[in-house]
Amino acid sequence: MISKDQQYWMHKAMEHAKLGHTPFGAVIVTEEQQSVEAYNTTKQDGPVAHAEINVIQQLKRLKYTYARTLTLYSTVEPCPMCMSAILWAGIGKVVYGASIADASAFGHQIHISCEEVAQKSWYSIALISGVEREKCLELFEY
Repeated sequence: MISKDQQYWMHKAMEHAKLGHTPFGAVIVTEEQQSVEAYNTTKQDGPVAHAEINVIQQLKRLKYTYARTLTLYSTVEPCPMCMSAILWAGIGKVVYGASIADASAFGHQIHISCEEVAQKSWYSIALISGVEREKCLELFEY
């Protein structure tokens, strides 16, 4: 079941994607509802500047004690590189809209799910898919 909080934060991720004129936006949220946001900047900053990497770079702006209490929202399922970074950051939950399979209809993707990457990790991370999926897919039309 999708909560109102999940919809709210996914809309924030979508807003940031639109700010960057890209379908990729991400938000990290603390238990106290503090957040940092980012979008994909690969055209300006190179191939690793995905929205998830950019938002992880901002973690120092948040006040939290335990990274596993953080939730990362992404408009599109994190690719293997981003999911690995999420795991290294110790984030406890990922919520995403469109899947890698969805995104592959619009461009190149590495077809390894974030779940496959997470299964190889040393800790259990919560993954929630399909939140506002249709609206996230509309971002590819901009």
